[in-house]
Amino acid sequence: MLLNILVKLAVLVASASAAPQRNKNGGNANANVNLNQIRGNGQGIQAAQQLAGPGVTIVEKIVQPTAGDPTFLQFRVAMPQTITPDMGLNVLLHGDGGQSFFAMPNAKLDSNLIGVTVLAPNAPMKWGGLGNNRPDGPQHATLVKDLVTSVLPQMIPGFNQSRVYFTGVSGGSLTLTSAMIPLYGNMFQSGWLIMCGGLPSPNGIPASAIGPNTRIHVQTTTNELTFLQQTIPTAITDLNQAIAQVPGITPQQAATQFTFDGTPNGGHCAFDGQGFSTGIQAMVSQFTAVMLNGQPAQGITAATLTPLAQAKPFAAVTGAAQNNGAVNGSNANNRKGKNNGGNNFVAALQQVSNGQQR
Repeated sequence: MLLNILVKLAVLVASASAAPQRNKNGGNANANVNLNQIRGNGQGIQAAQQLAGPGVTIVEKIVQPTAGDPTFLQFRVAMPQTITPDMGLNVLLHGDGGQSFFAMPNAKLDSNLIGVTVLAPNAPMKWGGLGNNRPDGPQHATLVKDLVTSVLPQMIPGFNQSRVYFTGVSGGSLTLTSAMIPLYGNMFQSGWLIMCGGLPSPNGIPASAIGPNTRIHVQTTTNELTFLQQTIPTAITDLNQAIAQVPGITPQQAATQFTFDGTPNGGHCAFDGQGFSTGIQAMVSQFTAVMLNGQPAQGITAATLTPLAQAKPFAAVTGAAQNNGAVNGSNANNRKGKNNGGNNFVAALQQVSNGQQR
């Protein structure tokens, strides 16, 4: 009896640690310690190796990727025995607590995309640091950018550096939307899979962060965390306003290039309706279908993905939040960067989308 109770408690603690954690004090000065040794003692590598299959070896390293910044960054690569020029990367940023780093759901070579997972460079393993606004997001984004552009080309010589995709899980998605895309989207224009998370950027997202062929998909569930039910829609607003300013993208093109789905009837990241880790694995396993082919994820999403400009996730909750004031002290509609041209584009896209669904 006691053993069963302890097991249940352990499961509850693990689930809670994986979700984005709020911090009333806005941060913790001791969170970003200089961690210079590999953490985890190889946790999850054997399972990731089985997922990757033959011909791929899970390699784990720790480096200082950014000149002038002493911060170490730990990462894993699902390294193929042979690198071909068409091979790119799928770089995954985990949720709070690091579960997806250790599980490495992208370990399998999928459409010639080499799986990479990166561990947040702080003791709590939280991308962007502590606090609701993730104040360390820009620094962490720079570390990841330098890892991809400076370290990995030496470690994986010959991979296609113009074919780099990013996958965000929970807290990792907070840093992708609030810092990585706004700051370095102009360098990585293949695609972004944003799962169960999203945070608006303080200054919005510049149009240069979105390329004419950039693929973006935002995936949520119906029973998301209350905090994220407030921030994800605002992050989507940021994305839509940037997309509206990209030259040459028509509303018809945008309707299939930038998509959203929030239909899975599950909790935080439980896209399969079962749990956090299994839901993430189920979604990442269909990366090719969703991100490269623009198709729905079988057994997860609706039969047709919703255009991002038409997305209205958690409408009741976000409506109440907007009536009460800005989310996280910043209202995307009142920030620098808003313009009527962008709003007109979004309205046109919604008309196209409505016409397609009649």
